[in-house]
Amino acid sequence: MKKLLTVFFVAMLILSSAGTAFAADITYVVKKGDTLGKIGKAYGVSYTSIASKNKIKDPNLIIVGQKLIIPKDETTTNTNANSTTNENKSASITVTDVTGRVVSLSSPASKILGTHNPSLNTGIVLGGGDKYIAGFGNKKMANKLYDYVMKDYDGIVQIGMGSNINYETVATLGKNNVAILPERFKSQVEQYEKVGVTAIVALSNTESFESIKRSLTIVGKVLGEDTKASKINAFIDKTVKETKATAAKAKTKPSVLFLGSSSSFSVASSSMIQTDIIEMAGGTNAVKGLNVKGDFADVNMEQIIAWNPEIIWVPKYASYTAESLLSNSKWSSIKAVKNKAVYVFPSDLEPWDYPTASAALGLSWGLHNLHPELYSLNQVMKDADEFYSLVYGKTFTAQELGIN
Repeated sequence: MKKLLTVFFVAMLILSSAGTAFAADITYVVKKGDTLGKIGKAYGVSYTSIASKNKIKDPNLIIVGQKLIIPKDETTTNTNANSTTNENKSASITVTDVTGRVVSLSSPASKILGTHNPSLNTGIVLGGGDKYIAGFGNKKMANKLYDYVMKDYDGIVQIGMGSNINYETVATLGKNNVAILPERFKSQVEQYEKVGVTAIVALSNTESFESIKRSLTIVGKVLGEDTKASKINAFIDKTVKETKATAAKAKTKPSVLFLGSSSSFSVASSSMIQTDIIEMAGGTNAVKGLNVKGDFADVNMEQIIAWNPEIIWVPKYASYTAESLLSNSKWSSIKAVKNKAVYVFPSDLEPWDYPTASAALGLSWGLHNLHPELYSLNQVMKDADEFYSLVYGKTFTAQELGIN
């Protein structure tokens, strides 16, 4: 009898374990108005898990009548898998954003989202890829860098573009995500919070290396990545200090005009990171008397001729080219054009002139471009290797960086 009872209990334990480990997946048929986020919320699983289970490359594209396999046992599996990684991430935190709002979180955010991709870059560098990104802005503006450091860029949901946001989609992505905004999008805070998502303004309208560091510190605290934020900020501090010390040895300070991407008549004013790069690298910003916060300023040809810059920097992602300026007779009287000193600012892998951590590399390249006798291309490459190794555990060739 005892032997029979023992066999019975062992059998029950096996069946119980099998029931937990091999819980049957659910088949769901897509209905009109469904999204992976909605379906995932209904079944307590993430939209990314459903997409992965069904080999869906674009989570935004599902078809009415399509059969989906819902991974039933994700909650149990994830709880066990995350019990170690999140054990030190349970404490409540308080963050003061750049507008002075004091925001309290019961624990670090699972992920961040928003439509201002430079602001979301904080989460990308802190997570070394897409680890902390739940929702993105215009995905067509993807950097080549994402191909190297993101495991599933296609799987990240585009929640909108600029001020046009699908807040219903935001809500389906989870309540423990935090929206990260630039100051010029601060009016969106209320809308995010109406759908239960905390919003934090992390990037100031007045761009500088200090504002970049502050955004990393804020988002580092939001994600529980304070240590990595401090390491990246230390790299920025070191680069700024060494660049200033080297530039101080320069005998000249050429005037530089940094043009915007939308047109050759948009220019970087004094409140932009481009001005920090120019001045710290040993140049002077040719633009005078303009202070358009958080954006490029539009000017006319007469104004550019009056400034008469010695050097012109054009972003690679511009709607025009450096060659188009050099061949345009209207620009021919300008010193930079006469001397063929019109250069493409590095942005093949990612823009080095955005208000993001990689702007420190824009500083290194700017020093090399303005004063090559003081800072070689090899030194720029060493800086790039150090930065990308720190942030992503990878290095890139000069050709991949677009500085060969």
